[in-house]
Amino acid sequence: MFNLPDGTAINEPDVNGLPLSFVDKWKEYPTKRTFAVSVSKEVRRAYYANDAQFSNAMKEAGYIPVRTRKITGKKDSFWIYRVTGNDKGVCPEEPSCDKACSPIVQLSNKEMKGFKRLAVDSKWLFVYADHVRFLTKKRHRVDGVRVQGYTAGSLKVEVLA
Repeated sequence: MFNLPDGTAINEPDVNGLPLSFVDKWKEYPTKRTFAVSVSKEVRRAYYANDAQFSNAMKEAGYIPVRTRKITGKKDSFWIYRVTGNDKGVCPEEPSCDKACSPIVQLSNKEMKGFKRLAVDSKWLFVYADHVRFLTKKRHRVDGVRVQGYTAGSLKVEVLA
């Protein structure tokens, strides 16, 4: 038996104290050891009068609030179900796409619009102007002359034709 904010009672099976119709409406994301859920504001408001009641109900059901970008690639709030007390962090079952997490630097050998001529890893290359901020400054020797240059380091580099 579960009471909605408007006072009507729902007589349906529950999942760890949460109504089954509520559990059916949230999004689940599998992780390595357990799963995380995302509950929209509209669904929360339909079943709970305020965020405090919702939070207490989720904690009693065994969920812990987490704000992370490791699950979907965007910084968002999730509720993680702790099956055991020794869960060592939030890791998605399969990693999110590279573009959401790591920067890519676009380089070209030819002069193109929007690209700057820079010394990158001891070569004169054209780097997309917005991507210069990802590079690290480093002194290089290019054509026998010491110049202020950049290094890509461990960044993903995309060479354009």
